[in-house]
Amino acid sequence: MTRARWWLVLAALALGAIAVLGHGAALRSIGRALVVEDPTAKADAIVVVAGGTPTREETAARLYREGLAPEVLLSNQFTPDRVRELIALGARRFDYQGEARMVLEHGGVPAAAIVALAPPVKTTEAELKVVGEASRARGWRRVILVTSPEHSRRVKLVWSRLAPRDIEALVRVVPEDDFLDGDWWRKRRQAEAVLHEYLGLTAIYLGVSSYLK
Repeated sequence: MTRARWWLVLAALALGAIAVLGHGAALRSIGRALVVEDPTAKADAIVVVAGGTPTREETAARLYREGLAPEVLLSNQFTPDRVRELIALGARRFDYQGEARMVLEHGGVPAAAIVALAPPVKTTEAELKVVGEASRARGWRRVILVTSPEHSRRVKLVWSRLAPRDIEALVRVVPEDDFLDGDWWRKRRQAEAVLHEYLGLTAIYLGVSSYLK
C-alpha cells in the first residue's frame, strides 16, 4: 500500500469513528474548521482556483463587478492521460479554461480582463506556485483567491508556503455553497471532500502533498 493510500485509510477510519461517536454539532465543527475567509479588500487580480466550475467563476465574476480587481486569472488544469484517450476516441472534450471563461464572461467579466495561464497544473501546490510566479511577473502585490469553503484552509496554507512573500493573498469562498450550513457527513460528495482536505492538510505537514489536487 502506498503512503498516500495508507493515510487515506487512516483519515477515513478517523472520520468514521467521529461520525459514529460524535453528534451533529461536533461534526459541523469539523467541517467548519476547514473554512477560512479574509476580509474583502481591493486587489490587483482575482484568481479562480481550479475546480468547482461554475460556482467559483460566478463568485469571481461578482467580485469583479464589485470593482475589487481589474483582472481575473485562470490557471490551466491538467488533463489526465485517461481523459485524453477518451477525447481521442471521440468523447466530448472538457476544456476547463474554455468553460471557466464562458462562465466569467456570462457573469460580466470582459474577455480582455481574463488572464489565462498556459502551464498545466495537477495539484493545488503546483497551481498556486504558478499563480504566485505569474503575479510577481505582472507586478501584482495582492490577489484574491476564490475557492470552495472546504478547500479554503489548504489554499491559505499552501499559498503561505509556496507563494512569493511580498504578494498578499485574500481567500474568499463561494457563499452559496451549502457546505457552510448543511450536514456534510450525510452527503457523499461533501464527506469525500472533507476527507480529502484533511488528508491534504496532513500530507502537507508530512511533506507528501504533491499528489493531491
